[in-house]
Amino acid sequence: MEPTNRAQEDHTAHKAAQAAHEHLADSITIPDIQGEMVHLRAATWEDYEKMDSISAFSRSLILFGKTAEAERAIIRAWVKRSLAWQEGHRATSQCEDAQHVSAHSLDAQERGVLAWSLFVEEEFIGMAFLVDIDTWAGSARIHVILGENYRGRGFTRDAMPRVMTFGFAPRPAGMGLHRIWISVPSANTRSQAVYQSLGFTETGVARDALWDSVENHYMDLHVYDMLVDEYDPIRSLEAFGLHPIMDNPGVREALAQHEHTMELKKRVTDQEQDLTVTVEEIEEDISADVISDESEKLDIDTEDRSAASGPWWRKLGDARKRD
Repeated sequence: MEPTNRAQEDHTAHKAAQAAHEHLADSITIPDIQGEMVHLRAATWEDYEKMDSISAFSRSLILFGKTAEAERAIIRAWVKRSLAWQEGHRATSQCEDAQHVSAHSLDAQERGVLAWSLFVEEEFIGMAFLVDIDTWAGSARIHVILGENYRGRGFTRDAMPRVMTFGFAPRPAGMGLHRIWISVPSANTRSQAVYQSLGFTETGVARDALWDSVENHYMDLHVYDMLVDEYDPIRSLEAFGLHPIMDNPGVREALAQHEHTMELKKRVTDQEQDLTVTVEEIEEDISADVISDESEKLDIDTEDRSAASGPWWRKLGDARKRD
């Protein structure tokens, strides 16, 4: 079977699976995720209430482009929605039959949220989220917030790829996402460097999208994203000297999915190389034919010129007219 047909079949199968999971589940179980430095488990209200004690909302304007009050309210809402989803009380659109509300018709406040709390041994250090989970588009946003004393110590680099692995892993092992994205203010250059090193691609800039109420000026908002066929569960960790933990949810499935994607890309590349060789051969054949034709024309012209330039005495009387 031709590689292009295989790729088309895989794409069709993926879309069919995606359509089958168009609706968000009524309830969800958030799995524990183990890192080399941190441990993640489902967030609780008790965890949220510790966020101020670890100064998680300090420098929120620089880190997230929002005031501490605004960021606190957002995190509170996310934890609430995550808990509600686990309990089977996820908010749905106000319609007569909420069971038939598809994921693509939900607004941002009704989409799924997964909230994890991060621990170093038994010490609570912050939270990680998958928010705006849109199963129709296969998209979600990732967000990590740490206490002030835990920033810049590699915890985000340990936690984020493992959450992404669960997000990208096909269902039912993971969330079956196609795209994970993140946004960051222009002033937060450190986080931008971390996201780029994880393999995220900057896809756009929302100019003057944020307001710095301290410095009284606008800030740009940078958007980064990654697609499932771009995500390498191993490389995203090895870049920082970390390694995948095979017992984590979705790891084996994500690795198998990545290997399958690489095989498809290799097939397409091989086919393109074959086509390139064929085109080059055709061009060489055409070039050889042209050279041959030109050579034949040159030989004919040479013969004509040779015949036309015979002995001079044969040309005597050529232009003479008969009386």
